Amino acid sequence: MYADDYTDSLSFLGYMARDYEQGDNLGTGNGGKSRFDRRKYLKLVGGATASVAALGTAGSATADEFETITVPAGGSKRLTVGSDETLENVLIDISADNADARIIANGQNWTIRNVGFKGSADRGSNSGGFPNLIAAQGTGTIEQVYLGDGVSGDLVRKGAIGVGANHSGHISLREVHMAEWTANAIYAAGMARSNGGGGTLSFDRCYFRDNNIAHLRIASDGTSVKNSVIHNTNNVYLHPFNNGVVNSRGIYTGYGDSSQSVAVENTHIDVTSSNTNGASSAAVSQHTTINLRNCEVNGRIIGNVTEANIGNSPAVAVPDGVPTSPEAAASNGKAPGSSSSGASGTNLPANTLTVTGTGDPTEYYVETTGELVDDPGTGTLERWDSIDDTSATGWVTDTAQVDQYRFAGDLHEVAFRQGSAHVEVNGEAIDPDQYNGDEPSLDNTLLVDGVGTSGGTRYEFAVSGAAEKATVKGATIDAGDTIDGGRITGSVAGWRDGFRFSGELTDLTLDGDASVYVNGEQVDPADYGDEQPHVLTLVGNGSSASYEITVDGTIDTVAGDASEESATVLSDTVVEGSIKRDDQRFRFSGTLSEVTFHAGSAHVYLDDQRIDPDEYNGQEHPPNAIVIDGAGTDGESSYSFAVDGDVVASSYRDASVDPGDVVNGTSVSGSVDEELDAYWFNGDITDFSLTGNASVDVEYNARSQ
Repeated sequence: MYADDYTDSLSFLGYMARDYEQGDNLGTGNGGKSRFDRRKYLKLVGGATASVAALGTAGSATADEFETITVPAGGSKRLTVGSDETLENVLIDISADNADARIIANGQNWTIRNVGFKGSADRGSNSGGFPNLIAAQGTGTIEQVYLGDGVSGDLVRKGAIGVGANHSGHISLREVHMAEWTANAIYAAGMARSNGGGGTLSFDRCYFRDNNIAHLRIASDGTSVKNSVIHNTNNVYLHPFNNGVVNSRGIYTGYGDSSQSVAVENTHIDVTSSNTNGASSAAVSQHTTINLRNCEVNGRIIGNVTEANIGNSPAVAVPDGVPTSPEAAASNGKAPGSSSSGASGTNLPANTLTVTGTGDPTEYYVETTGELVDDPGTGTLERWDSIDDTSATGWVTDTAQVDQYRFAGDLHEVAFRQGSAHVEVNGEAIDPDQYNGDEPSLDNTLLVDGVGTSGGTRYEFAVSGAAEKATVKGATIDAGDTIDGGRITGSVAGWRDGFRFSGELTDLTLDGDASVYVNGEQVDPADYGDEQPHVLTLVGNGSSASYEITVDGTIDTVAGDASEESATVLSDTVVEGSIKRDDQRFRFSGTLSEVTFHAGSAHVYLDDQRIDPDEYNGQEHPPNAIVIDGAGTDGESSYSFAVDGDVVASSYRDASVDPGDVVNGTSVSGSVDEELDAYWFNGDITDFSLTGNASVDVEYNARSQ
C-alpha cells in the first residue's frame, strides 16, 4: 500500500513517497484551515532574505497561537525542512488510530523549534509506518521539542530521532524530551562507521526516560552530552524483537574505535529499575570511548569508559526548559493564552547581552558570572558561535549581524580577538573595555540581625553576582551558613550574620523574627522574590501511589502543573494526592517536615536534589540525643551546634518542637526559655555555642538506654 522513495540525499531515511491525507481535516488547528500549508510554518533564516516573501507569513504564530496539524485515523503526514528553513510553533497530533507523521530535515542551517508530537505512535515501520518521528542530517538545530508520548503496544520505531550514517555536519539538540521508545530514543551511531559521514551531535539540557535498547545510541568522534538527564522508572518499554527483554542502556557506542571519544558532562544517569532484571547499563562502549566527567551515575559502566568526578546520586527531575507536554513545546513552554514573554520555556536567565557588528569581521569572547545561554527565539546565533556554560565565542561580520544571549549574574569580561563590535546589556550600550575579567567588587552588604529576637530565624537569599561571608557590624562567621553561587542559606538566634555581595538582591526569605539590612537600610523580605521559594517535585515511577506532604511553612500546588488536578490542599501546611507516571510540583516556604506514601512510591526531589522519603515519614531517628534544657533559668538561652552526620528535631524527654528552631542540613540554631529542646543525631558534635544559662546534655546511644 505504501511506496518507499529512496532518493540519493535521503536514502538512509527511508521515508514515504507521499502523504496520506484522508478527507479535508488534515491540519485543522488554531488557524481553522482545512489543509496544512507548508509555507505557513517554514521560514528562511540567515542571508536568504530575498526569498522570504515567497514563503508567505511563515513563523508568524505567536507563543500562544501555535498551529495544530491533526492527522486522521489511518493517515500519515511528512514535513520537510531544508537549508535555511525553520519549522516552529507546531503541534502534530497523531493520537488517532494508526495516525503517523514525520519531519525530515536535511541541508544547512535548518531549525526545528517548539514542536510537539501528541499521542503515542501505534504504527511501526514494519506495518507501513515511519521508522522515526524526526529524521535529520546536515547542519541544524532541534530545540524545545517534545517526543515524550513514545510508542504503543510492541511496535518498533528505530529511535524517536534518527540520524543517518552519511550525516557529515553538526546537529545541536537542546531541551528535547524523548520517552517510552522501544528501540532507542535517538539512533545516531552509523556515522562512526568506517564508511560513515563522520558528522557530530551535541545534546544540552535534554531529558530521556524509559527508553529501551539505548537512550542515546551515539558514537561519532566529537559528539557531546551535557546538563541532561537519563532515567529509567519501573516502566521501561519492552523490545518485541528481543523476547520482551529490557536492555536499556543509557549511552551506547557501537561503532568507531577507542581513539575516538564522546564527551558526557554534568549529566545525571539512573537506569536501575525493577523490570530491567539487571540488564541495564549506564554507559556501554564497544568501540568509541565514552568520557564521563562531573556526572552522577546509577548503573553499570562497561567497556572503554573513562571517569572523572563521578558520584552516585543522580537527580532525575526534568531539566529546566525541557517541555513536559506537546502543548508546552509548541507554545514555547507556556500554556496557550499565556501573555508572559520568553521563547524557550520558563526559568531563562534575566539579563540580555547583545553583540552587533560594526562593519569589520569581528571575533569576540564574552564571559559572565552566571549561566549564559542562547536567547531562544531570536535565531541570531550561527553554527560558528559556541557557548560553554558561562562563556561564549562568536563572529559578527557586518552591521546587520547581531548575536544575542541571556545570562545570569554579572557580565565579567568582553574581549575582541579581531575587530570590534557594539555591545549592549539589557538594551543599554556598555564600554567593553570596562569588562576586562577582573574579579567583581563586593561593594554591597547584607546583615541578618537576630540579636534580641525570640527563637531562631532561618534565612535564604539570592544575589545576581557573587557573595562572601563578612563581619558586618560585628557579625559572626558561621561554618553552618552556606554559599552556593549566588544563593546563601543560614540561620541566626541571638547573633548576627553578615555578607558582602555584588550585583543585586533578587530573593529573600525569612522564617523567624530577625531583621535584614542591605547597605545599612532595613528591607522587607516581601519585596524580594517568591514567598514560597522552594519546590518539591514528585516523579511517578509507574506504581499507583497516594501521598501526604507536610511543611512547617506554607505549601500549594503550582499553576498549570499536574499537581492542580492530582492533589488536594488540606491546609496551609498539608497536601495529599495520588501519582502514577506524571510529574507533580509544589511550592512551599519553611522546611519540609514529612513525606508519607500510604501506597506505592515515587521519586522525590527537594529543589534540585533527590531525597529519600523515608527520612521524612516518621521512620527511626538517629541514635544519639542532645538536650538543651532551659528549666529554672533566668531568661532566654540561645544555642547553635553542628554535627558531622544527620540531625532532626525530637520530642525526646517531652521536649517541645519549636517552629522557630532551625535545622539547616547538619547545623542547628534555636533558643529555649523555660522549655526543653531535643535533637536526634548521628556522628559527633563538631561545633557548639550557647548564650544563656540553659543546661546541655549529650547522650550517645540514647535509644538503647
